[in-house]
Amino acid sequence: EQANKTALDQKLKVHPSGEEGSNGNHLGPDGKNGVQSMASVAQTITFIRRISKRTGKKEPDEFLQRLNFGAPADIKENKPLSTKDKGWNCLINFFCHFVFDPFSDIYYYWLSIISLAVLYNFIIIPARVSFSELEQGNFFTTWMIIDILADVLYVLDFFASFRIGFLERGLLVTDTAQLSKKYVKSMAFYIDIFSIIPTQIVYVFSLSVRSAYIAPLIRLSKFFKFHRLIAWNDRTECRTSLPTLWRVVTLFTIMLMVMHWNACLYFFLSTTVITQDEDDVQNRSLFIYPWHKYPNGTDNKFANPAMKYAVSLYWSTQAMTTIGEMEQPEELWEYIYLTIIFLIGVMIFASVVGSIGNIITNLRANRSVFQDRLDHLKEYMGYRNVGKDLQNRIIRWFDYLWAQNHTFEEEDVLKYLPDKLQAEMAIHVHLATLKQVELFQNCESGFLIALVLKLKHQVYSPGDYVCRKGDIGREMFIVKQGMLQVTADDGRALATLSDGSYFGEISLLNVGKNGNRRTANVRSVGYSDLFCLRKEDLLHALNDYPEMREVLKEAARKKLNLNNQSPRPETPEAARQKLARDAKPQQDEDTTENERRISFTNSVELADTLGKRLEDLEKLVLTLAREVKTTNRHVVSLQKQLSSVYPNSRGSPDERNSSDSDS
Repeated sequence: EQANKTALDQKLKVHPSGEEGSNGNHLGPDGKNGVQSMASVAQTITFIRRISKRTGKKEPDEFLQRLNFGAPADIKENKPLSTKDKGWNCLINFFCHFVFDPFSDIYYYWLSIISLAVLYNFIIIPARVSFSELEQGNFFTTWMIIDILADVLYVLDFFASFRIGFLERGLLVTDTAQLSKKYVKSMAFYIDIFSIIPTQIVYVFSLSVRSAYIAPLIRLSKFFKFHRLIAWNDRTECRTSLPTLWRVVTLFTIMLMVMHWNACLYFFLSTTVITQDEDDVQNRSLFIYPWHKYPNGTDNKFANPAMKYAVSLYWSTQAMTTIGEMEQPEELWEYIYLTIIFLIGVMIFASVVGSIGNIITNLRANRSVFQDRLDHLKEYMGYRNVGKDLQNRIIRWFDYLWAQNHTFEEEDVLKYLPDKLQAEMAIHVHLATLKQVELFQNCESGFLIALVLKLKHQVYSPGDYVCRKGDIGREMFIVKQGMLQVTADDGRALATLSDGSYFGEISLLNVGKNGNRRTANVRSVGYSDLFCLRKEDLLHALNDYPEMREVLKEAARKKLNLNNQSPRPETPEAARQKLARDAKPQQDEDTTENERRISFTNSVELADTLGKRLEDLEKLVLTLAREVKTTNRHVVSLQKQLSSVYPNSRGSPDERNSSDSDS
């Protein structure tokens, strides 16, 4: 579009003189107006196209579609409407078969509208009962209109409740007869019937009653619709991304609502139920609302409706929080009423303190766990006398984790989800990184899912070596964020790795002559976020998908060959030198191999010779043992013969020694 616009501007360009265009054509005033009109039309069309692209439906991601992680398919097929189904028949057919999905956005929005009507009744009805000024003048017309609208919403919600679906065996029930039967048997059916009683008609006829508070009291039946307000609050807490903040708002709303009711009840008791002599102002109880007239009969500041509600709400807050000094009760009913208010206030205060304590604890739970780990590590480093430089690096690493919100343990968060949802969540979270990894472009969806579930997040500090040349490779890495350098042994930067790059698969798959050894040094330039895949996890996935082994090896070989290729063309002299350099290591390698073979052969021959000599020695030892055994037998036989020849040869020791010597 930009190129077309530029070409159009070049074609329609007119010189300031207005006589000749850039293409040599002569244009008069009419021609210039036509050119300007055409340019305006072209710009309008371009603008409309841009707007249509922005506001159009978002195209599904091809990467997610290949993994079957696109938008869920609809169970029901939308059939095209025939001619007879259009118009009123289509509208009637829609309402006859429409069913609320309790988990849909439409049902949630409908609950929100009904909740507004319920909140209106909860706030306004007690105020209208207590403060008679709200039933006079323009207030009366306003309340009548809003009451009618709220009653209409109540009736619509009553009929809509017959079409609220529910799950049975994991499927949404849409049978209208079954839905109606379930609703009629529930307690909500009777509550809704009681809440839609046409009290507005009775309210209009009761306006002639002298007591002004009788008419609003008739609408107290609208309070029974509060179960819809509870359902809306539960769904909002599940949907919001700030559940802790929503709990705080809900807690304070309930507390203010109770104080509002108590303020209305206090003013109602002070001005309607309790009757005291209006002329005896001096003896009037200080516990009830102050008298709103001066002795001469004119209104004082307490006669203002806003002042009435403000004083009542202040008294209610003071009584329920037991903060500040209050007037001493005088009558029996005052003692009973204030005692009840104190008990309710204690329960509310305990609930508020406990809830706020839990909320604050939850707000700082992640920070507390993180700080405890850092404190324990600091104590350990101090106990072990770790150097200050290393301590500062570790502390900066922790600071980076907290700043980048990397303190969440993904395994603990996702462990309650099934494997399918865990994989889908992981792929959606890391989609931007995985789409840049060339290695995953030709992988099967099942194999990619198995790998994604095994990825571990790691963070490296500036200057840290992720791997060194010659180390045994036990994992491969994928760069999520950051910059790394492939360095030589002398520290020179050979290549730069950025988001979506991967390395370490060559040693992991035993590709090349180095086997499972690292082929290069990789160093982190700044803070780098990497995904780590261990060798055991990769081999486990390859056992399930053996055909992917060759795919990964082929990609690793291409990468290895690409790294070994020279980026510049070689001259003949350089080629001869390179050939000589390549031939010399090959010759040295052949020589080393021959020497190793000769050494191995000599070792085998030496072992054979040594074995033969050991066998000869063993035979000699056996022969010597037999000769010694034979000699022993001869000696014993000779002793027996001598004993028989010299039976009386038992003399002195000297004689025996001489005899032994002779023998």
